[in-house]
Formats: sequence, structure tokens, C-alpha cells
Amino acid sequence: MNISDKWKKILFAAVIIIAIELSGYGIFASFFRLLGSVSP
Repeated sequence: MNISDKWKKILFAAVIIIAIELSGYGIFASFFRLLGSVSP
């Protein structure tokens, strides 16, 4: 059973995604920027 190795990969991917989002270049950051520019 190599569950811990699988979880390490999932956590590593999650950390990268969060870092990209926080830097402002992620999908969610772009989406919220678009919403902000559309709403008055």
C-alpha cells in the first residue's frame, strides 16, 4: 500500500495550484478579475 506517496503528489499539486492562484495568474484569479471588470 503506497497511499502516502499518492497523497504527497496530490498535496504537491495543490500547493503549486494555490501558489499560482495567489500570484494572480491562475484560472480563478483571471475569472474574478473578469467579473470585476464587467460589474459596475
